[in-house]
Amino acid sequence: MTTRARGLGSILAVLLGLLLALAVAAPAAALERVRGVVHVHSDITTGDFSLEGLVGLADRQGIGALLLAENYRLRVEYGLPPFRALTRVTREERSLDGRIAEYLARVAAAQARLPHVLLIPGVEVIPHYHWTGSLAARDLTVHDTQKNLLVFGLTEPAALRALPVVGNPAAGVYGWQSLLDALPVLLVIPGVVLLLRRRAVRQRLGRGAVVIVHRRAWLAGSVLCVVGIAAAIRGWPFVNDRHPTSHPAGLAPYQELIDGVERAGGAAVWSFPEAADRGEQYVGPVRVTWVTEPYADDLLRTFRYSAYGAVYEDTTRFEQPGGGWDRLLGEYARGERTRPAWALAESGFHGASAGKQIGPLQTVFLVREKSAAGVLEALRQGRMYAVQRTRDLGFDVGEFTATAGGASAGVGETLRAPAGTPIELRIAVEASDGRSHDVRVAVIGNGRLRVLQRGATPLSVVHREVSDGTPLVLRVDARGAQQRVLTNPIFVRP
Repeated sequence: MTTRARGLGSILAVLLGLLLALAVAAPAAALERVRGVVHVHSDITTGDFSLEGLVGLADRQGIGALLLAENYRLRVEYGLPPFRALTRVTREERSLDGRIAEYLARVAAAQARLPHVLLIPGVEVIPHYHWTGSLAARDLTVHDTQKNLLVFGLTEPAALRALPVVGNPAAGVYGWQSLLDALPVLLVIPGVVLLLRRRAVRQRLGRGAVVIVHRRAWLAGSVLCVVGIAAAIRGWPFVNDRHPTSHPAGLAPYQELIDGVERAGGAAVWSFPEAADRGEQYVGPVRVTWVTEPYADDLLRTFRYSAYGAVYEDTTRFEQPGGGWDRLLGEYARGERTRPAWALAESGFHGASAGKQIGPLQTVFLVREKSAAGVLEALRQGRMYAVQRTRDLGFDVGEFTATAGGASAGVGETLRAPAGTPIELRIAVEASDGRSHDVRVAVIGNGRLRVLQRGATPLSVVHREVSDGTPLVLRVDARGAQQRVLTNPIFVRP
């Protein structure tokens, strides 16, 4: 190597070192808190309020973002074999079925008029349901109509129309059932022949007189044509669900939806995983029951979704220390998953019935910019925490950072700490009214309670330990009388 080349190499090395030093020393861009409500319905589907009305409710409670989850296809069908399409009976409620472009346009127009509250369009989907029971016994049960996922971040109508969910013709496939559904359409051919062909009929007139009359088979021909046309209308486009509703399909439909959303650049969120739903209704003499059992364990058997509803108006256990969420986070920390599942607060707001409000369940997003893109980026990266509060009082996280060897990480981030490195965790919990309120702060590490400190807001907690070189998952669960804050974790890796 020449002297000149060595000199250039030294200069480049110095410049690179300076750039690296600046990158390490430069403070991270300040993050802005955006209070969001996840899973909100408007009058576009099953909600009571218009988009403008929802913005007014949010504005009065200091909410900066509404993540809408309008019903994608709220429809249940049952058909008798072998001609399921022709014998199909349908029950549906108001949903976006066929109105995707209209929905996105209405949200965009409302956002343009009312830009101070972010309106983020999303959908609530039923990936699959299945039937049990017997029509002969006049007793049918439909399962898993409330085993749903929320989809956010897809703003192109074509991407939303193509979601692989039950009952969506755009995602259907052709098979033997398609042939069976199309077969009755052929009845139109003999029906038309009967209507067009005049056949000779002997008709007796009085005593001994017989005349020949040419008649068409109006009744038989009309019946055949009506059945054939009905089969064409009810069966078109003669596609079937990838996973038939006549029997259970396991988790395949749910994983296919999650993967489809990921490929399209969106975020999938498991909805109310520990909520049960039961009911029954008579349809004529037939008792139809609907059942959805809690399905939190399915979160451990599916992958690559972005988040799940961890805090809502029900008793939950999945996020408790050592529970399913800690198992899932541990799998990610050990490299057994490609991504963690983040926790958020889920509202499921439809209207003000039974005293329900839009504000008690909030997800606070830590965004780089206050925009729909900024909120969705924070959701995917886990820069958020779940809040349960009253109308007058809630808790907030003023600080949640881990520091080791001069580096630091915040919620949703990863800190590198070789074995033997001291780690300092700092937590600050504040009250929304700035006053003193009793609070209990629990620090959970790898599923075990590391620290439990009681005090009054504003409360600061400092926890120190030394890295032993194994992955560490640290998160915080703070509670008051009717308040709760559940943070997403900070990961510590060697």
